[in-house]
Amino acid sequence: MEEPLNRLIKELRDPLTRMIVIKGIRRVGKSSLMRVALSELDLPYLLIDLRAGGPFYPDDIYPYLAEELSRLMAKHKAISRILSKVRGVEIAGIKLSLTERRLSVIGKLLNELGAWASSEGRQVVLAFDEAQDLRMIRGFDRLLAHMYDYQEGIKILLAGSEVGLLDRLLGRKDPDAPLFGRAFAEIEIGKLSENKAKDFLKKGFRQAKVRIREGDIEEAVDKLDGIIGWLSYYGFYRIRMDQRRSIERTLEEGSRLAANEMNYFLATRQSARKRYVEVLKILVRPSRWSEVKTGLRVYLGLNISDKQVSNYLNELLEYGFIDKKDGLYCIEDPLLAEAVRRGYIR
Repeated sequence: MEEPLNRLIKELRDPLTRMIVIKGIRRVGKSSLMRVALSELDLPYLLIDLRAGGPFYPDDIYPYLAEELSRLMAKHKAISRILSKVRGVEIAGIKLSLTERRLSVIGKLLNELGAWASSEGRQVVLAFDEAQDLRMIRGFDRLLAHMYDYQEGIKILLAGSEVGLLDRLLGRKDPDAPLFGRAFAEIEIGKLSENKAKDFLKKGFRQAKVRIREGDIEEAVDKLDGIIGWLSYYGFYRIRMDQRRSIERTLEEGSRLAANEMNYFLATRQSARKRYVEVLKILVRPSRWSEVKTGLRVYLGLNISDKQVSNYLNELLEYGFIDKKDGLYCIEDPLLAEAVRRGYIR
């Protein structure tokens, strides 16, 4: 990932870059990329993983932000005195708490941080992982737009796996959206190529001082594709157990994790749940739109409208569960496909 890492570092260093957006499906290394880049630069930052504790709820933003601000104060002592002036904030030592859970308090905190950074001739990086979930916080897109327009001491970094929803947050194709028209640097992270995936595993095993047969590495890449998260799962187990068990353990745990994410998506779509599951069953093998419609018609035993079929596919696309290439819809994550085959999604 040398190229995207160098690009991210370049944009973080450039004071004229106001916002950076990192896109890619789940587990291709977006979070690691951000952490490595931020750790290599002498920039103050807040890095908030919106799904650190599981599914995100709007009120989670307050403890997440308080925790990151506390970490930042421990490193930059002057910030404590500055932030203590904000109403709705309580500071004890290097621990910050938000006594008022209002978006205006977050806005004041960020304005104070930005002003401090500007006075120091630097920028504070405001980074969010799984940033599309910020859409759930009413008015947060307006807050980001305000920081973009008026607070040069704040640089915004957003990473997301649900690309369609991230685009909605950014206001693409919606002139009325607060972030519409704001320029940003975009970095796309894809799966590793077959050769790079093999190299990734080889270097990992070399660091662990474990010798693994070439055939074992080829089998792992064949089953797990170039998704760094799953390859790392496999590598962790492979240095502890034999090939058969490490592959099966990765497939079992990974497919259950992927199933949990899908089931969370389906929980709010109970009336159409079985139809979504059937679409996923069809897409275990790459299929055209017409094949999806035919499969649903056979499953339902009645006609289904073109609009309904498109709605199901577009929703799955927006949430990053499937992809469309050369007119074919497919499940991008091999372990989500494995979860479907194993019947973990019903």
